Amino acid sequence: MTAAVKTNDINKLQNGLSDLVSNIGFDKSFGQQLSQTATLIANNRYYLLSNDRNTLTYTYLTHGIVQTMIDQPVEDGFRGGIDISCDEIDAKDISELQNYLKNKGIIEEIKRAIKWARLFGGGGIVIDDGGEPNTPFRIDDISEKTPISFYGADLWELGMLNNNQYAEEKPYIDNSINETPFNFYGKLLNKNRVLKVLGKDAPSFLRPQLRGWGMSELERLIRDLNSYLKNQDVIFELLDEAKIDVYKIQHFDQALISAEGTAGVQKRVQLSNQIKNFQNALVMDVNDDYQQKQVNFAGLAEMLVEIRKMISNSLRMPISKIFGQSITGMNGGEDDIENYNSMIESEIRNKFDNTILQVLKICCKKLFGIVPQSLSFEYKPLRMLSAPEAENVKNQKLNRILQLVNSGLLSAEEAINQINLDNLVSAKNQDVPLIVTKEEPKENSKKKWFRS
Repeated sequence: MTAAVKTNDINKLQNGLSDLVSNIGFDKSFGQQLSQTATLIANNRYYLLSNDRNTLTYTYLTHGIVQTMIDQPVEDGFRGGIDISCDEIDAKDISELQNYLKNKGIIEEIKRAIKWARLFGGGGIVIDDGGEPNTPFRIDDISEKTPISFYGADLWELGMLNNNQYAEEKPYIDNSINETPFNFYGKLLNKNRVLKVLGKDAPSFLRPQLRGWGMSELERLIRDLNSYLKNQDVIFELLDEAKIDVYKIQHFDQALISAEGTAGVQKRVQLSNQIKNFQNALVMDVNDDYQQKQVNFAGLAEMLVEIRKMISNSLRMPISKIFGQSITGMNGGEDDIENYNSMIESEIRNKFDNTILQVLKICCKKLFGIVPQSLSFEYKPLRMLSAPEAENVKNQKLNRILQLVNSGLLSAEEAINQINLDNLVSAKNQDVPLIVTKEEPKENSKKKWFRS
């Protein structure tokens, strides 16, 4: 055999292998797929769940994990209430304001509006002062007799009437926003009567689809939630088939030909199950056989752990917060808690400070007749202190106040107000000032609030 013939045979063999590889779908650029966008595009979702009210509503109703991810950060963010401070009112008035917020359930309405904003992508706090809903709300018109109330609504209760391209206020663009942009159960609401609460910001490409609202928190959780639900469904199906009894009956096929034979087989199996259940024995024909098969659940537990980790990463919440218990070997260390606390600070507390401050100003105008300019508030610490640690903090605050008094930088009356404000002295009734100073005559106190 000559060298030319050998070369020809080798070329044929190489061509045959190339054709085979091509036919089975081998991609020569397989090594470059990691830098391509085809996989990314194939896994994208090109529609907004935030616009599907029914799916969001019934998902929240059905799945406890969704309720937890929506409600828990809000509840933790407002845990213990808020601390109010103001230079224009004293500690007794601040205590009265706190009681008003509690008795009227105002903080609960604020929390409800924030929860709906997280679930649906937007909501608002409707202000009701007894006036016409289509007229502007003016805080200067509030008096002690004004019936003020608040209602936390979701964006679907506040039907936006804007049909323009942007449906949101932007600089240099005339959106022709109506003075009554909301339709609240058939009532046209003036825009000044609603404190809008928005969900997560969306890119400008998607904002027109959201009609001026934000995105739902579930937008980023769909893939992980589907994995979790699929795993639960698989486990449920396997539990149904965890133990299967297999009866091998002689002449079974022939018995099924007639109705009498079928009924006889059913009765035979039924009697066998009854004997097996109640007498722990099974009586069968010598030519029959019985087997019991059990499903192996190996690997499902490990898969569930990984799915829970993915959900925790997407939500920036510790696994113990979402599912009520930590994974074995993962007890939620300091880093997990710090990440969760930073998420609450950025996505719950800092985002809605201005809305809460507006509600507090309205309440002050009703109770005291003024709109304090120095009004501010702070949230309770997210980290829970033990009883000895809390007492140590109180002692340090009290010692600091006493040092300022001894140095003459703080008067006795100012020290008493600060002690009452910080609740540094224990008392059974926390709704009254802990240290009471001599009250001013009613006439002087009245002049104090109602200034010209």
